Amino acid sequence: MDRTPMRLSGNLRGVLWMTGAMASGVFVDVCAKMVSTDVPTAQILAMRAIITVVIFLAVLKFVGVDQIRTRRPYGHLLRGVIWYSSLFCIFFALRQMSISEVNAYLFIEALLTVLLSVVFLGERLTARKLGATLLGLGGVWIMCVPKMDGFGVPLGVAAALVGAFCFSAQTMLAKVLTRTETNFSMLFWPQIVAVVIWVPVGIMLWQPAALSDWLFSGGAGFFAMLTNYLVLRAVRVADASVISPAAYMALPFSVAMDLVFFDVLPMPIVFVGAGVVLFAVMMLDFKGTSKPAPSPDLAEGEDENLAAPVTSDEPAEVRT
Repeated sequence: MDRTPMRLSGNLRGVLWMTGAMASGVFVDVCAKMVSTDVPTAQILAMRAIITVVIFLAVLKFVGVDQIRTRRPYGHLLRGVIWYSSLFCIFFALRQMSISEVNAYLFIEALLTVLLSVVFLGERLTARKLGATLLGLGGVWIMCVPKMDGFGVPLGVAAALVGAFCFSAQTMLAKVLTRTETNFSMLFWPQIVAVVIWVPVGIMLWQPAALSDWLFSGGAGFFAMLTNYLVLRAVRVADASVISPAAYMALPFSVAMDLVFFDVLPMPIVFVGAGVVLFAVMMLDFKGTSKPAPSPDLAEGEDENLAAPVTSDEPAEVRT
């Protein structure tokens, strides 16, 4: 009898990491929504960045500066700008809508990621990937129709859609940067970018903030770091176009958080759309053929789950 333990494929491991990231990301939304409405969105991002950088500097004493050395400083700069632009849009949208409603609009990110991964990463656009993503977007449309006023797009909805595009773009950059950069550097440098950009803006708009506002802003920072770490683990072992539709799992998580923290339930039509998008996720091909290669984080003998995939779907070099 073959006693070799069953190994999960790279794509399936990536989907599992991405599902965990979505669970963590919903807690970012909860913390951001808990901050007082008197505190401007730019100030929330500034408070979050300050707390996160302080934590990172403390951790840096134990992990060493080698973990933040980079070969692509401009890549980190661009990703930091896009990452925090996404957060600004999402936090703004959360002021206008419930967590589950915002996450429903963010599902368009899956289609954007599939398209961008084909254009910039050279991944193969299979019929199953395209069909699953389009079906998922159909489910999102079912959920979103009640919010639309004719052809008009409310400001909160527009912010959520822009946030989805920015999140998709930073996922593409993360996929490229994981080939040369450590996980720690990819988490650290965007926070420095955020301090440089959002602290001056936050100071100009500053409003008195209670201790609870600082705590919730810090909580948003912690869960955002955890979310991005899990996303990095996902993109190291799987195609970005495969793991992205796993973002649909944010919907059941966000519905639960709306109910627990805000005593709000979405309209029944949202559950119909949720069933469609979850079925779309099940359509994806999780077998994959990714063969991990050593990542910059790994010393000999360490966990190969951190390795970046090398597949026939990806070109030998990626233009950045």
